[in-house]
Amino acid sequence: MDASTVDVAVWNIEADGGRNGERRDFALDLLADLEPDVVLQQEAKCSRERGGQLMHAAEKRLKLRGFLSAPNPDVDADIATAVYLRPEMFHVAEQRPRAKPWWLHPCHVQAQLGDCPMPLNFVSFHMCFFDADQRLTEAGWLTTLAQPGMATIAAGDTNSYPRRSEPVALPNWETVSDRAHMVMRTYVDSFGNRHSDTRPDAALIDAGYVDLARHAADHLGSNGQGALAATAGFDKPHQGGPQRIDRGYTAGGVAAALEHVEVIDNEDTRAVSDHALLLFRFHRTRLERVLAQTQYALCAG
Repeated sequence: MDASTVDVAVWNIEADGGRNGERRDFALDLLADLEPDVVLQQEAKCSRERGGQLMHAAEKRLKLRGFLSAPNPDVDADIATAVYLRPEMFHVAEQRPRAKPWWLHPCHVQAQLGDCPMPLNFVSFHMCFFDADQRLTEAGWLTTLAQPGMATIAAGDTNSYPRRSEPVALPNWETVSDRAHMVMRTYVDSFGNRHSDTRPDAALIDAGYVDLARHAADHLGSNGQGALAATAGFDKPHQGGPQRIDRGYTAGGVAAALEHVEVIDNEDTRAVSDHALLLFRFHRTRLERVLAQTQYALCAG
């Protein structure tokens, strides 16, 4: 932990590291080495079981306070999302249970950084994997946290693609053999033509969110080198190969405090998950300046 920064780790830990922790301890070792102040986790599917045993183990190992999304009994599996915060850094103002319109419920925690009067919204989300229209609706909900007077850090698995061209080309759907995956990751326009689903990213950017990896690549020089690397699909050529589907977004001027982005994809992370581990580092003093505003909007209900 570096008191001069606020480090946010984002990771879709495949199947929560296993119901009995088969890969969980190793995942926590990797996270603990980074000493993050915030962890936004996806696929926390087992963390609610046995009285939150896995969540509490993560709290102890990472020295963070954990929160889980609202229970979701109406889907085939209650795949939670999670937010972990450093308690000596953040005062939790409210955890706001979120359900509609999400297929998998996001974890939304509102917290104050030190004595800053303006709260930060932290959202760990996992967008629908099979329905492009549902993902667009979910992105629409996230725009409610980008209204004037709000500051938000939202990150997770978008199951979709960036709108702007990037070093990693979008899949060539003509050559993708998994045709069901092709349908899941595309949408049909009014003329009946299929396109890679970039609409959630477009909605968020148009609403004022900043894609942190893109911001780093464009403005942070060596501190943004590699920020646009693929985050998933490494061993799935039949689904279009590696893509940058895990992304972090901020609203309310928070991106001005960003100083480093890293996509951690190595033998160790791949032993734990089919997704890379993302690290976003913010300069604490600059972030405090952003949050020093005395007027802020209440979260949408």
